[in-house]
Amino acid sequence: MDSDCLSLLPAVCLVLADPKQSPPDDTSLEKLLDWFKELHGQSNGHVLLQHQPCLLDFISTVCTSKTTDPAVLSFTLKLTGLLASTKQGFHLLEEGGLLACAFDREVWGVCDLWQDALVRSGWMQGLLSMLKHQQALDFMCGNGRIKLILQLQNDRSLFVACLANQLLVHILHFLTSSNVTDGSDVVTSSESSLRPDCVSVSSEIMSAVVEALSSEEHPKVLQGLRLLSLVVAQCGEPIRSTLWKDVLVPLEVLVNRGSESLIHTLITVLEAAVRTPLLSQLEYKVEELLEAMLSDGNRKDCFQCAALIVKLEKCPEVVKRKATDIILLPLQCVSTQPQAKKEINVVLKEQLSQKASCISLLMQSLSSLAQLAHTKYFCGDASIQSITSSVVLLLRMCSGHCPSSLLHINSFTHLIGCCKVQRCGLDTLGALSVYEENLDLSKDIFALLLDYLQRPDSHATVLKKTFQAMKKWIVFSVLPDLQQFISRDLFPVLEKRMCDVRWEVRDSTLEFITQLTAAFNGNSDFTEALHSSGMVSVLLSSLADAEGYVRASAVAAVGQAVLVSNSTLLEEALVQMMAILSQDTEGFPRRAVVQAFTSWLKGSHLLTALESSLSSVLSLGGNDFDWEVKMHTLELAEVLMEKTLTCCPYAVQDFGSSEDTRFTQALMKFKDFGLFELLFNSLFDCDRPVCERACALLVKLRTLTAESADLDHSALVLNVCGNRWGDEVQKRYLKASACVTNGVTGSDEGTDCSLHCTRGISLPKILQILDLDDMQRMLTLSSDHVVNSPRSLMEDILSAAQQSEENIVDCY
Repeated sequence: MDSDCLSLLPAVCLVLADPKQSPPDDTSLEKLLDWFKELHGQSNGHVLLQHQPCLLDFISTVCTSKTTDPAVLSFTLKLTGLLASTKQGFHLLEEGGLLACAFDREVWGVCDLWQDALVRSGWMQGLLSMLKHQQALDFMCGNGRIKLILQLQNDRSLFVACLANQLLVHILHFLTSSNVTDGSDVVTSSESSLRPDCVSVSSEIMSAVVEALSSEEHPKVLQGLRLLSLVVAQCGEPIRSTLWKDVLVPLEVLVNRGSESLIHTLITVLEAAVRTPLLSQLEYKVEELLEAMLSDGNRKDCFQCAALIVKLEKCPEVVKRKATDIILLPLQCVSTQPQAKKEINVVLKEQLSQKASCISLLMQSLSSLAQLAHTKYFCGDASIQSITSSVVLLLRMCSGHCPSSLLHINSFTHLIGCCKVQRCGLDTLGALSVYEENLDLSKDIFALLLDYLQRPDSHATVLKKTFQAMKKWIVFSVLPDLQQFISRDLFPVLEKRMCDVRWEVRDSTLEFITQLTAAFNGNSDFTEALHSSGMVSVLLSSLADAEGYVRASAVAAVGQAVLVSNSTLLEEALVQMMAILSQDTEGFPRRAVVQAFTSWLKGSHLLTALESSLSSVLSLGGNDFDWEVKMHTLELAEVLMEKTLTCCPYAVQDFGSSEDTRFTQALMKFKDFGLFELLFNSLFDCDRPVCERACALLVKLRTLTAESADLDHSALVLNVCGNRWGDEVQKRYLKASACVTNGVTGSDEGTDCSLHCTRGISLPKILQILDLDDMQRMLTLSSDHVVNSPRSLMEDILSAAQQSEENIVDCY
C-alpha cells in the first residue's frame, strides 16, 4: 500500500464510520482487510497507528455508534484484533480504551448487534488475530470472555461454532508453547508447570469439554468431540494428556453406546490420539477404545467403524487386522457356502437381508478392500485367492448367475443388475490383478470380464469399470495365450461396442483401445493383430463419429496406433486429422489432433514423415478460436524446437563451421514451418495463458540467438508488416526505433514509419527490441490486479459515497 493509498485512508474511514452511508459489500471489506494485513506484515502495527490516528477515531466511532452496520462493526473488530497483535499496537489501543470498547459488548452503542452472526464471527476473528503475545492472552482471559467463547461453541451458526473451537484450541496451544513457570522452553508433562492463572484458564476450558461429552444433548456432544480432536492434534503437553485423562470416562461411555451419528467424529478423535504418544501409554486406553469401536462385529455400526479404521495411516496392527476381518464379513457371507457361514453373526444376516443395507455393506467392503490392496493388512485371516474368488462370484451374482447352493440367500435378489455393487466389485477386481496368487484364476476372471463386455444390458458406467479392470489384468497377466485371447475374443467384442448407440460406451471403448495399444507398444504380435482384425479400419471410421467426445477419443486411439504401426497408417490418418483440425466445429477433436501430432513428433522415427504437415498444423492451431488448441499448438512448437535443435550445440560458445550450418538451417526450418509467426502472434493473443507460453518460448529463442550472435542471421528476416503481430510490434516498440534510424525524431507526429518496415527486420533484432522480460513479469500478474489494488478499492468506496450524496441532493 503506497503513500497515495495512505492519503486516501482518512476519507475512507470517515465513509465507513458514517451510518448514513450504505456500507460496501462484504467482499470489498474483506479485500480491504487483506490489504491491512499485508501492510501490517511489512511494518509493526504501532507504526500504522502512529501515522494514521484516523484508525483510532474510526474504531471508537464505529463501536460506540448507535446506528452501526453489522458488516462494518465486524470489519472493525477484525481490524482491531489485527492492530493489537503486536505489543506496541496493543498498548496504544489499550491506553485509549479501544480494546475494551471493541471487545466488551456492554460498551457498544447497540447491544442487539450481537444477535448478528457476522458480528459474533468478527469478534472471535479479532481475538484470534490478537493472540500473538502474553498481554493479549491476559486480556482475553478477563471479563468473562473465556466463558463467552465456550458458550459460542454451541452457537446456532455452524461457522461461529467452528471459530469458537479454533479460538479455544489457539488459547490452549498458546498456553503450552509459552507459559511455563520457570520461563524456560521446556514443557513438562504436569499441569503444575503452567502459571497459576494459566492453569485456571486451561481448567475452565477442559472442564467445559468434559461437561459437553457428558451431556445428553447431541449438538453439545458433537462440538465437544470436535474440540477434543483439535486439542489432541494441535496442543502439546501437559494440556493434551491432562485433557485426555479428564475425558476418558465419558469418552468410553460414548464409544460403548455406539451412536451412529457420532462414529465419524469419534474416529477423528481416536485418529488424532493415534498420532501422538498417547497411543504408547496403556493408561490412556487408545488401542482399547479402537477395539471397542469394532465390538467384534456384533453391532450395526461396526462395519462403518471398520471401514474408517482401515483408512488410518497410523494404527495398531492388531486393530487394523481385526478391522480388515470385519470388512471381509459381508463379502464372505454373500459368496461362501452355507456350512462355512455358521459363525456369521445375526446382526450381519439381518442387514444383508434388507436391500439398502445389503448394498451399502457390500460397497463398503469392496471399496475398503480396493484401498487395502498392496498393503500388509489386505487379507486379514483370509487368503488372496479366496478373496478374489469371492469378488468374482459376487460379480457373477450381480449379472444373474448364481450357484444353486447359494440360491437360498436373500441378498441374491438384491444384487441382480445392481450397478453400484458392480462398479465397486470391478474396482476391487482390478486392484487384485497385481497378486501372483491369482494366476490360477486368470481364465475365470477374463471370462467374467468378457461376459460383462458382451452383455447388452450392461450399464455404460459398468462397462467403463470393466474396461479399466480388463486393462489391469491384461497388463499384469502372464498367460501364454494372451495374444490369442485379445485377437480372437476381445477385438470382436470391442468392434461391436464401437457400434453401441450410447456415445459414452463408444468413448470408453476407444479409451480402452488407446491404453491397450500404449501398453503393448513394441509388441509386434499385438500390432499385427490390430491390423489383421480390422480394428484399424474401425478406428479410422470413428474419426467421423457424430459425437465430438468420441471423435476426440478416436483421434487419440489412431494417434497411438500410428506410433506402433508403419508409415502407411500415418498417411491415411493425416488426411482425416487435417480435415478435423480445419473443419471440425467442436474443440475437443481439434485439441486431440494437435496432441496427436505432439506425441508423433516425440517419436524420433516420425519426424521426417511429418515435416510436410507441420506448417499447416502450426498455422491452423495457432489461429484456432479455442485457447486450449492454441496452448497445445505451442506445446507442439516447443517439442519441435527441442527435436530440431538436439543436434545443434547452441548452448556452447565455440561454434564450428558444420555446427554453424546446422544451427542456421534449424532456424530456417522454423521460419519455413511458420514457427516464428506462431510465437509472435501468440505473444499478443487475447488469452493470457497463450501469451505466457509464447513469451516463455521466445525468451528461450532469444537466449539461443544471443549465444550464436557471431553467426550470419541475414536470412532470418521477418516481414513485420501486414500481419497481426507485426502491427502490434510496430505500434508498441518499432515505430520510434525505425523513425530514429531514418533521422526522424519522436516529436515529428504524423510521420509514417511503415515504409521503413517493409524490408523486414531480423529475428535477433526483434527479440532484442521486444522487452520480453517485462512482458513476462506483467503476464504473471492476475488480469484484475489493477481493479483489485488497494487504491482502486478505496477509490470505489469513496466514489460510491459521492454518488450516494448526489442522489440525496437529486431527491430534494
